[in-house]
Amino acid sequence: MDNLNKREFLKMTSLLGAGAGATVPTIATAAGETATPAAVPPLADLLDANFESSTGRHFGSQIIHHGEQAGFQVTPISQDKAAPGYQRPGNLSNPTVAALLRKVMEMDGAEAIAGGPCGMGIISQTYMALLKPGDRVVAHRCNYDWVMSLFRDYLPGWGIEVEFVDLTDPGNLAKSLKIRPAKFVHWEPYVNPTMEVLDTPALIKIAKQAGATVILDNTWLTPYLLQPFRLGADLVIHSVTKYMGGHGNAMGGVVSGKKDLVGRIEKAQNWFGGLLRPMDAFLVTQGVKTLPLRMRQHCRSAQMVAEFLQSHPAVARVRYGGLPVWNRQAESESLKGFGGMLGIEWKKDAVHRDLGRHVKLIINQTSLGDPVTRVLQRKEEKDRGIPARYTRVSIGLEEPEDLIADFKQAIAKCP
Repeated sequence: MDNLNKREFLKMTSLLGAGAGATVPTIATAAGETATPAAVPPLADLLDANFESSTGRHFGSQIIHHGEQAGFQVTPISQDKAAPGYQRPGNLSNPTVAALLRKVMEMDGAEAIAGGPCGMGIISQTYMALLKPGDRVVAHRCNYDWVMSLFRDYLPGWGIEVEFVDLTDPGNLAKSLKIRPAKFVHWEPYVNPTMEVLDTPALIKIAKQAGATVILDNTWLTPYLLQPFRLGADLVIHSVTKYMGGHGNAMGGVVSGKKDLVGRIEKAQNWFGGLLRPMDAFLVTQGVKTLPLRMRQHCRSAQMVAEFLQSHPAVARVRYGGLPVWNRQAESESLKGFGGMLGIEWKKDAVHRDLGRHVKLIINQTSLGDPVTRVLQRKEEKDRGIPARYTRVSIGLEEPEDLIADFKQAIAKCP
């Protein structure tokens, strides 16, 4: 034990499940300087307590084995559009795609599931299959950029009313639905890119009491951290391109939920086109088997980096779900982890502008949810709650000490 280095010790304490009150060693960021992150939840404690395994096995064991084609521990890639025993390509009718969808359906606790070519593809298919002129959608004021484009630029032109409401206060949803009912209510439990943590159980309850159908995009948290269908949501969407696949090498989207709604989406795919392809499904299936391991590391590293940045003099505020100063629900029992996404509000324009040029390990690039840490400069959008001098960060699977050191040296080079 005398020869155990700091990195090995950090790994050991995580694997042993250091309690919430345990002491975490200081992290070297530069010669003579250290950052001391607060303790993080033990690795075994991040799973949504609502998960129910159909076999009684634990989450990690279940998703490794569940859904594979009979006789295989790794379902082969079937590119045959008429594979034996399957009548048509796509969704549960292709053996390779079916293996992934069965795993996700088990994790979500859903009645049915459909797959699409990417996250935005399945979102568009979902709304176009279920909406008709005259319908009304209430959405949180901020969502993924291309969802905002769909809601702002396209649905109104097709006779769909969309109202954007600040759902950080659930009372605002109640007021909106009391004034005028809506067919759908849409939000992300952990919001892209503002990092707002919405009170999903309360919002679901309000929407359902008003007779609205609830559609949630749970890409950032994944079913490991949150299972909205078990809380009463009607449909849950995942861009499996991100954390579910986890390696940045495949694209896909899934929607799971109530059988009647998913059936209408799947039927519409016959004239929409755009299915989840077998090669992508195969890659995501292999990635999803390590989902709990990866999400634990994303959560742990993001917490440590967020706490380091929060203490840095160049930073005005860090937005991360695990920071009580940002998220009042950070220590609640409803969510035990917040994934790898965080945001930084800088004090100076120069740091916001130049940080991406000076990072070395971290990549200045869009996308998220894979092993590589990325930073993305955002412009201020007051109506969406995106502040000035704001950088979105996707924390990858690198060691947090190295990420902290890279942030430190990059910030120091900004004028």
